[in-house]
Amino acid sequence: MKKLVIFGAGGLAREVLWAVRDCNRDKHEWDVLGFIDDNSELHGQTLCDLPILGGFDWVEKNISDELFGICGIGAPRIRKLIHEKYTAIGLHFATIIHPTVQMSQYVDIAPGVFIAAGNLITTQVTLREHVFLNLVCTIGHDAVLDPYVNCAPGCNISGNVHLCTGVHVGTGTKIIQDLTVGEWTRIGAGAVVIRDLPERVVAVGVPAKVIKTKDPKIYNEGV
Repeated sequence: MKKLVIFGAGGLAREVLWAVRDCNRDKHEWDVLGFIDDNSELHGQTLCDLPILGGFDWVEKNISDELFGICGIGAPRIRKLIHEKYTAIGLHFATIIHPTVQMSQYVDIAPGVFIAAGNLITTQVTLREHVFLNLVCTIGHDAVLDPYVNCAPGCNISGNVHLCTGVHVGTGTKIIQDLTVGEWTRIGAGAVVIRDLPERVVAVGVPAKVIKTKDPKIYNEGV
């Protein structure tokens, strides 16, 4: 059986654990060891009946071919940092798909992807590394979600949409067909996107309008 650690010790990490446990009901694939968090004050505490094991040092000491990680942190920038830091020491990343997810056989899913309960994904969809689909999202045909894209609950992504690296899509957002959202852009909750959005901006409203450009010193390449 493969061993699994969950990065983070917040609410989203607990939701990931719930999904993994539901997956294990059908096929007991994962031995969940606990949570990994860099906050040393949390180490040794218990969360959902599992220990908060430690931080980077714990993983480095316990690295093996049987050890996998899954990110329980929504922020695309942080997921990118975790992916790069832990891949460098040889950690494998798991792909977790809740058993209630409906999707065709023509969905390309990369390592590190997490798909929560209730998602509907149609056909010829590409989900690249560490895409995070929270509860009850819909993804239309030929959509491409690049690495570290985060979709909060209840998003509706139409066909032929391209969400570039690090895009965050807020709760209940709707994106019409054939649009591109530039890398590291953040879309506010409840927005309706009816035209392309550039990279590294914040867009809100119905229809969605750009209200802020992110500081390139902070958001250059997402770090």
